[in-house]
Amino acid sequence: MVNCKVAFWKVFERFGGKHVWTQLVDLQSITIDCFLRFLLDRRSTCDQRIPFILCLFGVHTSSLRHLQYKKTHTHISHCLQPMSNKVDRDSFRVFRTRDGRYLAESPHILKNAKAGEEITDMLVVMQDGVSVQDKKRALPVASDGITSSLEVCGVIGVIELVYAQYLVVATARTLAATLQSHKIWRITAASLLPIGTGNDNQLIRQKKVDETTLAKYTLDQELLQSINQIANSGHLYYSTTYDITHSVQHNYLKSSGKAQKTVIDDRYFFTKHLAGPLLKAGQAAEPWVLNVICGFAGTIDMNVKLPVELEHNEEVVRPYKLTLISRLNRRRVGTRYVRRGLDFDGNTANNVEMEQIVYHEDFHSYKGLSTYIQVRGSVPSIWGQELDLRYRPELLIADINKPKVWTSIKKHYDDLRHQYIGEKAVKEGGADIGKVVCVNLLDVTGFEGRLTKVYEETVRRFADEKVSYEEFPINKWCKNRNFRNMEILMDRVRDRLVNSGWFIAEGEVGDLHVTKLQTGLARVSCLDSLDRTNLTCSIFARYMLPYQVQSITAELPAVESGINGVIASDMRDPVALMRKSLEPFAKPFTNLWADSGDAISLLYAGTGALKADVTRTGKKTLTGSLTDGINSLTRYYLNNFVDGRRQDAYDLWTGKAVPEQINKLVETEGVKRAQRVSKPYIAKGQGVLGRIIPGFVIDQVEPLLQTATEYARATVKGSDTDVHARWRSAHIDAQGNPRSFFGLILSTVKLYAPGQISGVLEFLVALVVFFYLIVLARVFHIQGQLVVNRPKLSVEYRNIYELLD
Repeated sequence: MVNCKVAFWKVFERFGGKHVWTQLVDLQSITIDCFLRFLLDRRSTCDQRIPFILCLFGVHTSSLRHLQYKKTHTHISHCLQPMSNKVDRDSFRVFRTRDGRYLAESPHILKNAKAGEEITDMLVVMQDGVSVQDKKRALPVASDGITSSLEVCGVIGVIELVYAQYLVVATARTLAATLQSHKIWRITAASLLPIGTGNDNQLIRQKKVDETTLAKYTLDQELLQSINQIANSGHLYYSTTYDITHSVQHNYLKSSGKAQKTVIDDRYFFTKHLAGPLLKAGQAAEPWVLNVICGFAGTIDMNVKLPVELEHNEEVVRPYKLTLISRLNRRRVGTRYVRRGLDFDGNTANNVEMEQIVYHEDFHSYKGLSTYIQVRGSVPSIWGQELDLRYRPELLIADINKPKVWTSIKKHYDDLRHQYIGEKAVKEGGADIGKVVCVNLLDVTGFEGRLTKVYEETVRRFADEKVSYEEFPINKWCKNRNFRNMEILMDRVRDRLVNSGWFIAEGEVGDLHVTKLQTGLARVSCLDSLDRTNLTCSIFARYMLPYQVQSITAELPAVESGINGVIASDMRDPVALMRKSLEPFAKPFTNLWADSGDAISLLYAGTGALKADVTRTGKKTLTGSLTDGINSLTRYYLNNFVDGRRQDAYDLWTGKAVPEQINKLVETEGVKRAQRVSKPYIAKGQGVLGRIIPGFVIDQVEPLLQTATEYARATVKGSDTDVHARWRSAHIDAQGNPRSFFGLILSTVKLYAPGQISGVLEFLVALVVFFYLIVLARVFHIQGQLVVNRPKLSVEYRNIYELLD
């Protein structure tokens, strides 16, 4: 029995809800079941207060499961779930055992834990797989069984390289963004920990190590550098309380079971391949699994003066938050010239989903939330550019009439439809007016003209009224830095963007009452889908922002639509007053989008985005032009001499590396490195030269001596000619090995090419090296394809190039 006479008044006077409870005030006592049913029957008034009320009466929500009540509601059902007695830890320890295992503590702790209470489960990572064991069973019995420990903030997964497996853990993070009560973390530091025994540097010092083992080990060390760059790039994000690998709309459709026609999958789960061993361990390992995206996440504050009139001319200032999440698709991830266009499954290169989320800072009192989604991606056809030292390599485009090519194109457009325009405008039904707007920013003539014709032809041949095409050559319309002409593009697509809608809901994410779905989107692309694309996406997002804000603000009128659900945005601007109220936040808004553009550009091209000054300020500046020039030269260098290694790292990270290519790499590059390690000309700390010459000098000289020796051996032995090689030269073979003295000079220069550019000195060295290599290649008629750094672990791009014309 629950005594209610005094308690009711104490509770409900605080909430100002006396009138709701008058039926109960005269009662001396009621049963718990009666009391709970009374609350449930009045859910519209008190659904958000139920958990607090129940706690005051000493009732745990788990006791409600036996209740059978007629009225149901998503808010109520969520409130009635058992409250978790666990909270996230900022960090936890990972132990390494003497037998090469790793033991990870639970990332959670118990709420209000008493002395001695703790979660005893541990994640056990070993060469044979991953499991979850009780601490007593997992910890070694011997007192010296633990050899080291590391404080981490998350387990990313396990990656298998050539020689060993490595546990990838996040060791540092910063708060990047928020989504209501959920925190989105940016991984700022990560470590790769070798699993098993015998993986340390002592292997090199062992005298009796077979060449194959040493080849695999030395190759691992090189690949680890590129993998480390991905893990420590600062472009990995996660939340421990919300799945950010899906948009809010997709999460709603998935959790509510209302995704009748929408495809919701794991394409934006960037670490899915690494998390595979943890996922195979089953539900017990779920606490350690991080749903990580690659891209960008950020939040800005907006204290908006609402365009409403109140008595005494009082101003209403409402604080909102805007969060931008950009998710890179892992299915065709890669570098600029290696990943172009589509693969055979219809996945496009540099595919990024950008979600703009607006919600109230006080989301407990004001429950509205809105999202708007766009996507970017390479031109949807099979095409590419073969690196050959030219600043702008020739465009190679496959004939769309070839069966494999058209099948890939059709899969891509079908997938766009299934992802974003499968549902009606609102959950109860509504006008089916959403469209995919394919916005092409390429030139219609000149170098890009052929690609524009192919793009237009693919949409025409797909022949679907839900997929439309809009052509807008930015270089033509905005020449002489006249970027105000972007308004011409807005005039053309405004009606289609607005009527594709935006997601509107009330409540907290994970527990939403949805009033409107987004049923279409803009698909934006240019040659790289970076600079011009990001500028355009930021303009579209800025135009849609007032619609989002007004839709979740109760004091403002709803955006009116006609009988067919069409909003006449081409005749007038129904959110003109809100658009004006948001003008003071133009700078933080454009900076947020520019930061996102820089992140995506760094992942794909190796530098920040071009035209970032236009995105940030709306106009071209002298500083921006100089920055664009430096970034263009840096891209030119990185694409030719670094991106091959970066692509290999991406392929290993996403599981696209081909075993046959890995074995071939061991037999060639790995054996060379093993010989260099096992038989150095100048051993550090040994002999006269090894003791006199500084170590850093030996590191620079040793590769030169080894390369010269390998060339001399090949000359005496006679170099094998690959009759199937696409490119041949008298100076360099198809694998990039020197075949002449001039080829040796060129290979020597490549040895000292910087592996990354992070400062002025590296930039200058890279320019000198690049200029020297270009001169040598042209003087001695060496094909550029033999000089550049190409990926070695995937055959996908080679199979695609067989179809190119």
